[in-house]
Amino acid sequence: MLKVIADKTAIKKYARQFIRKFKPFTDTQVKVKLGHQGASFPAKVSYSKDLGIWMFAHTVRDVRYWNAFGIGKPQPGALLSITSEINFPWMGIDRKTGAAFAEDAWSNVFVIHRGKIGGGKKGIGKYLFEKNYRGVWSFMEDGDCVSRVAVIGTLQSPRLALQTAHFVRKIETLKSAAALSPQTAFNFPEITFREDLIGSLPSAEEQDIAARCDHDLVVGNLAALLQRARLKTGNDHNREIFLTDQFKNKISHVFAVPADNKENTILAAAAKLLLQTTDPAADSLPVLVLPEDKINLYAPLLQKIGITVIGYRMEEDRIIFSDLGKIKPGLNMQL
Repeated sequence: MLKVIADKTAIKKYARQFIRKFKPFTDTQVKVKLGHQGASFPAKVSYSKDLGIWMFAHTVRDVRYWNAFGIGKPQPGALLSITSEINFPWMGIDRKTGAAFAEDAWSNVFVIHRGKIGGGKKGIGKYLFEKNYRGVWSFMEDGDCVSRVAVIGTLQSPRLALQTAHFVRKIETLKSAAALSPQTAFNFPEITFREDLIGSLPSAEEQDIAARCDHDLVVGNLAALLQRARLKTGNDHNREIFLTDQFKNKISHVFAVPADNKENTILAAAAKLLLQTTDPAADSLPVLVLPEDKINLYAPLLQKIGITVIGYRMEEDRIIFSDLGKIKPGLNMQL
């Protein structure tokens, strides 16, 4: 179980580290107005083309460390609405503040979110978040109580900025869908790949949090790479990612990326793949995506039962897929 960090000095240190994670990705700064009509203020936001988001950081002394995020490249002078705020309390435990830092038993520090999302519209709030957000969830010792929180990413990871951008885009999707449907019913009948379907809904099971923070990035980047190769990708509530054969109008490949590197998780993912591709009429190829250092351990056995295994590795903030040539020649590349 995680434990919230309440020490003032530690929060200050980690809040600075959080901001520094975005500097290598920043392309430009743009002068805009933040807020909404009648209640806006001038600000200079940092935009990252690689992340696809903008960010504004401001310290409100004795109150909080305020970090606002939005989608897309802003135009100079534009009035920007905030997609998500990842704010940390100045000190102590403040459950009214959306985010916090938390640590596990091994002193790994994580950025967590309590689900407080705003938007000024009916249906957008913590209830929407808790019922629909799919990502990494954990229980956290929160002072005198235990809270269930969403884990955005690992503070020490070189991929924290990517993990945060992934979170911001998911919040944007949740808000957009809620704004279109007063009942917050999410119905997307057209086959497409949606980032908001990556990850898990809340559960009572404790998980390998650090590995699961990278899981969403692996799935999302794999989809982007396949799309770049002009392959039709999709996902749904049961399959994280699949390919369709547009000429035969059917699913050609079903992929599974284990949420962590534990043996029971890998074997469970393999078993689920077999169940999803057992229909002879469908003739879909099951593909398990594993870290390269796990390939030799599992690939020989899995290939005997018809599962293709492809590998990937992390190099700082890059994800490199080494075996995509098994899907389509010439696909081996990095994102």
